[in-house]
Amino acid sequence: KNGGVNNFDNFVYICILLLCALAAASTVITATWGDDTRNKFKLVLHVIIILTSVVPPELPMELSLAVTSSLSALVQQDIYCTEQFRIPLAGEIDTCCFDKTGTLTSDEMRLRGLRCVGSGMLLICKDGTKHGGNEDLITPQKCELSKKSVDSSFNKNPVSVKGKIPRRTLRVLIGCQSLSLRSDGTFLGDPLELAVMKDCGCNLRSNSIVDPSPEFISQNFNPIVIQYRFAFESRLKRMTVLANDENDKHLYALTKGAPEVVKGLLKSSTIPPNYDKVYRYHMAKGQRVLCLAFKSLGEKLSVDNIVKRGREFSEKDMTFCGFAVLDCPLKPDSFRIINELQSSAHNSVMITGDASLTAAEVARQVGIIDTEPEQTYELRELKRALPDGSNEVAFAFVPINAQAGEYGPEQCIAFVPANIKLLKDMVKRKELSLCLTGEVLTKVAMTAVNGEQTTGEQSVIEPAAALHHPAARVVLKVLIPLVSVFARHSPRQKAAVIRSFNESGCKTLMCGDGTNDVGALKEAHVGISIISAPEIEHKISSARRKLTKKSKAKQNKKSFQELVDAQEELAQVSLGDASMASPFTSRTMSIKCCKDILLRGRCTLVTMLQIYKILGVNCLVNALVLTKLYFHGVKQGDRQLTALGLVVAALFLFVTKGKPLNSLSSQRPPSSVLCAQALVSIAAQFFVHLVSILTVSNMTIPFIDPDNPSMTPDGPFNPNPLNTACFLILVSSTICTFVVNYRGRPFMQTFKQNKLLLRTVQGSAFIVFICTIEIFEPLNQMLQLSPLPSGDYTLLLGESGPSGVNGIVSSSISMIGFKATLCLIMILDAGLAYAAEKITIKRFG
Repeated sequence: KNGGVNNFDNFVYICILLLCALAAASTVITATWGDDTRNKFKLVLHVIIILTSVVPPELPMELSLAVTSSLSALVQQDIYCTEQFRIPLAGEIDTCCFDKTGTLTSDEMRLRGLRCVGSGMLLICKDGTKHGGNEDLITPQKCELSKKSVDSSFNKNPVSVKGKIPRRTLRVLIGCQSLSLRSDGTFLGDPLELAVMKDCGCNLRSNSIVDPSPEFISQNFNPIVIQYRFAFESRLKRMTVLANDENDKHLYALTKGAPEVVKGLLKSSTIPPNYDKVYRYHMAKGQRVLCLAFKSLGEKLSVDNIVKRGREFSEKDMTFCGFAVLDCPLKPDSFRIINELQSSAHNSVMITGDASLTAAEVARQVGIIDTEPEQTYELRELKRALPDGSNEVAFAFVPINAQAGEYGPEQCIAFVPANIKLLKDMVKRKELSLCLTGEVLTKVAMTAVNGEQTTGEQSVIEPAAALHHPAARVVLKVLIPLVSVFARHSPRQKAAVIRSFNESGCKTLMCGDGTNDVGALKEAHVGISIISAPEIEHKISSARRKLTKKSKAKQNKKSFQELVDAQEELAQVSLGDASMASPFTSRTMSIKCCKDILLRGRCTLVTMLQIYKILGVNCLVNALVLTKLYFHGVKQGDRQLTALGLVVAALFLFVTKGKPLNSLSSQRPPSSVLCAQALVSIAAQFFVHLVSILTVSNMTIPFIDPDNPSMTPDGPFNPNPLNTACFLILVSSTICTFVVNYRGRPFMQTFKQNKLLLRTVQGSAFIVFICTIEIFEPLNQMLQLSPLPSGDYTLLLGESGPSGVNGIVSSSISMIGFKATLCLIMILDAGLAYAAEKITIKRFG
């Protein structure tokens, strides 16, 4: 994970360039070592110059500029990065993983109401169905409490009569929580519990005393004193508190948690027949459902005694009180961003601790899955009794809405090697969406591990360790890429999912906001944490809603000021554990930062690949020029090299200033400099420049007198037509390389939109043209350029007359002159190199 562009590939690429430089250097040594007129020390020095030209000293700076420019741009978008190499790595991402609550949906939870037991031990369903609907929800703040006489039995369910809330149900609802009181009187804690306290109108007198609302106090509902808390654990999916009414020593165990988990703690006589139907109905609507239960512990046992017995004692044989139904709205841009990611060929998945039905419905709402509920399947463990009395364990995908016994074998798709291709094809054609719970994930891992162990070893492996076992990882890297929704996942299981995606060859992005996302954020190639601040989020959304309404200017001004104040308050929110673990932190509450990082990552990745391609072509061209000139004893002037160095430095700087586009493309940038597209492009461009430089040198050599002092090997530099023409074509080829290899769309702004680069290229090309046609002599003298040949061009023909390229060039010189021919060669060189690059991109995509 320690490089945005594969470090090994870069090393191999530079070694290839070094081999080319060695070939050029060996050619120079072979051709000139026996020449007694050449100084051997200077010959070796020249060879060293050819070799070191492969990796110029400014390369690290050029690559750092690309990353630094992106860092600066991300900071302006309130995104901060602590590991810079992750930026180009973001350009390779193909799988985006999201937490649900606080990331895709708001942390601003709302208590929709309570589903309570009515007559006949059934949960109330006014429409006559077994599951009822939202119209059966009882809203606490608008409802009376049942009479004490109705709710006095400890062995029977609290019953709602005439739409009233049972007192024991309310006691569990507001008493089973872990909120704490700040010094300023506000509450600190889980958004779900904050929503319950707010919607019930209750208050905290201290961290352990809950004061009911005035309406409830008027109905003789006493404050609740919390004596001890068994904290919520993601593994257990529930929490329990020991509490009593103020001025009453009678203790209760108050529990809330996942309905499927708490059901196993209830006395069977208190479980309504439509228990499963009701909670699954609300989950299928994307709502969050908590089961409320209590147990009477009496007055004889002390709190210390109960605590010593463990939470198993308090949570045994509980009485069902009802369901609390909550929901949290989608964040405004979640649907838009997910759809942009899906349309740009990014696989988007959800990894959450919520129930599978709830998670699947929210995933459907944001666009992660686009199949109907009937086409959404969940992996489950199926057991079949064998003749010898043992059970055969198998795993199969079954309809998510169906419970055990509600589906037949024809509706199951077994998770076996023979069906993997079928499942992949169905998911790809969007005929099927798959879900996986953390419990089943662990069981799959355990089954894979036990399949490779002896009977004696099977009892040793722990469920947490099974996820790391090599046998389990082999299975999981096949299973995980098929799934779109991961539900009821603990932090360890979330991390295991990301690791399996990585091992299957995916490049992963994980976006989350809580402590439970830390492991996954660290495992992902790109981990992004966003801020979770429900209160501020409510203020911002409220202010924006007011601004969208047509109202008076004074009211709009007030709403705008509220929005500004809320955003300033957001900037002061302290960062949590997720921010400490993730390489990227966004001081926003939106997943739009994921799109911004992907755009910037692609732009940076393409820029770095451009730099390597430009480096490759320029190094090969420089090696060629150094070799060709040295054969003829020709050198380049210090001013020429300085001018060329300044031009190259400016062009590299402005290449890194390219900005990403506003939308993601479905086309992916190359992830390695050793890909066929890059290598073929470099070879084609070098061939074009090779022909151009050899043509220019060959057409200039006949104009040079062999006895010219400037041709003396190892002598001082003196301008002559050969080094002047070669310098001009070298500068032209260098400028051309930047223009040709600038990728532009669909990953970054076009060459014309990068104004700094465009103006620099235009200025440099204009200066080369001025020097070639020699209309401003002081400029040529400053660059140590010799006058170009003119006069009798028949010297080019030789005894045998014109033939091949020399014949074409000599004819051109005879017709339009040496200078115009040199300009024409420059134009052809640029045009052919540009055509070679475009054909290569089209061919290799």
